[in-house]
Amino acid sequence: MVEQGSVARSPDVGNALKHAALPSTAYRPDIDGLRTIAVVPVVLFHAGLPFVGGGYVGVDVFFVISGFLITGIIARELAQGRFSLLEFYRRRARRIFPALTLVGFATLIAGYLILTPKEYADLGQSAAAIAAFISNFFFWKSVSYWAPGVQPMLHTWSLAVEEQYYVFFPLFLMLMHGRRRWMIIGLWAVFAASLALSIALVASRPSAAFYLLPPRAWELMLGGLLALDCFGQPRSPAMGKAASVAGLALILGSVLLYTPATPFPGAAALPPVLGAGLLIWGGGWGLSARPLVAIGLISYSLYLWHLPVIDFARYLTDAPLTAAQGLLATLLSVVLAALTYRYVETPFRTGKARQKLTMLAAVTMPVMALAGFAIFALAGIPARLSPLQARQLAVVDDQDRHPSRCMSLDERWIDPATPCQFGAHPTTLLWGDSHSMVTATSLQAAGVPFYFAADADCPIGQDLAISPDFERALTQQGHYRRCWDYNRAMLARALQPGIRTVVLSARWTNWRLGEPANPAEGSVDIRLVDAAGTATSPAENRVKFEAAFRNLVATLTAAGKRVVIVGPYPEPTFNVPHRMYVAGFGLAQPIDQNASYAQRHRVILDFFRQFAATPGVTFVWPASMMCKPACPVSRDDVPLYLDHNHLTVAEARRLAPLYRFLRPT
Repeated sequence: MVEQGSVARSPDVGNALKHAALPSTAYRPDIDGLRTIAVVPVVLFHAGLPFVGGGYVGVDVFFVISGFLITGIIARELAQGRFSLLEFYRRRARRIFPALTLVGFATLIAGYLILTPKEYADLGQSAAAIAAFISNFFFWKSVSYWAPGVQPMLHTWSLAVEEQYYVFFPLFLMLMHGRRRWMIIGLWAVFAASLALSIALVASRPSAAFYLLPPRAWELMLGGLLALDCFGQPRSPAMGKAASVAGLALILGSVLLYTPATPFPGAAALPPVLGAGLLIWGGGWGLSARPLVAIGLISYSLYLWHLPVIDFARYLTDAPLTAAQGLLATLLSVVLAALTYRYVETPFRTGKARQKLTMLAAVTMPVMALAGFAIFALAGIPARLSPLQARQLAVVDDQDRHPSRCMSLDERWIDPATPCQFGAHPTTLLWGDSHSMVTATSLQAAGVPFYFAADADCPIGQDLAISPDFERALTQQGHYRRCWDYNRAMLARALQPGIRTVVLSARWTNWRLGEPANPAEGSVDIRLVDAAGTATSPAENRVKFEAAFRNLVATLTAAGKRVVIVGPYPEPTFNVPHRMYVAGFGLAQPIDQNASYAQRHRVILDFFRQFAATPGVTFVWPASMMCKPACPVSRDDVPLYLDHNHLTVAEARRLAPLYRFLRPT
């Protein structure tokens, strides 16, 4: 996201520029129009509006624009013998820092008033990372199983990518100055290597492919190749118009046809990136219209403001925004962007005091870093909370008070051959996913000795796992990739002579067996895989799960093991501590204290009835104690859940009497 300055080609630009085949300084309004084509889909995508499921590709369009403008500016000034690295960074500081720090501090202030301490501490960390130009690394590493639901500065990852590009790319052009042929070869080499890396990482490390500069560099390089006139000129106005129309179609087609589940960037980024390239090469026919240019001029501020506005609105309502709410948040973002462009961006870039203001802009970044670090060091300033809020939010930390250390998560592997041991001389083995951690807490409270090793989200079954070919952002995480190994190793452990009882506990609705997705989380296309292959549709998940589970129970009972199946825990449709917290702001829906049980778990309850008379199989029903008949989500104004499906430690301990029959006699 750079200032306009080096965009139009002219055949009469002086000997130095003619030798380098560089663009002139003439203003191209179509570039601002292209910025509009980039920013509007991003904003509407984050606002949750329909028909823009691929709106995130606007960021890729921005990368092409940045590569085009930055390369043109630097190469032209090098050819004229007036390029200064220091002056280049001064211009970058004037362009980027003022609006960024304004939005950053505004977001920190809003976070102080709105967010929980943990969320505010995370926001402080992100602010410090933004000021250090490494927010892409921060967000890449901060994605986890227990990821917070609010990240109002998440979009700054793309600024960090560009800032890192500003560090390396000018040095490369300076090194290649006077060697145009090698400069172009170098750009093509980086383009090819980066694109290949992007395609490879999308399949193996999708988060890295999304957030990091190396797999994104090819998009910037394409802009650079365009700036150096490596593709020649359109042979006629008609050719330029056709290229522009084709480019616009590629971008808009990606916006309309892609979804958040599309593996991205990789090969899927080619259409929008090439579309941006065609629009720049073809002269951007149709993009010079005044409304498009007007939005393009404020696009940087609009990009900065939109996500904090939208994310805080979504946070306070604790629900996806309606179309009307999304449009209202978008309108507010546009107003804030216009004011920021008029009173912040413009004075810093073109005002008489811009040189002095540059120093002010440079100082604000370290101040934001210190503020963010202080917020993190102070644990999000919990003194802000009332005693009731503090008590309600304290349960969130139960994710660590449950024996989560015994669960394979991300790249951590808990080998079932050497599981956690609770109590002396266990003869019971607990097998399951993150819900089995809750069961483990109940077993501990009941005084049952047991072995325990869990794998987050892994379905219980013989020769059963989750396919890594769907929802790669999830399934490429280590605990998903090892699900197959986990189930096989757990079966081997269960069949050992010292194990007499196997307790199976899981979030049975988690694998898309027929129930709708919980509204508190996004709908994902999870596919189960067994020895026969991957489910061809979500509907086939049920077939594969039921067959694998039957085989497992049959194998265990045939070996003389007692099988204890823990029925599903009641599951609210919202994050309980969060809803109780934001209820105080008056914008969220009223709390439903009666979580549906029979309908939510209909498929698995029907399936479990088939085992009611199976010798050697016993059921434990947590709902028998929790639902009488309704299933409350809180008691005495304290949540019974640490999120939208995991019970608190206190509630898990209250269920301990259900498991006392497993204590050794």
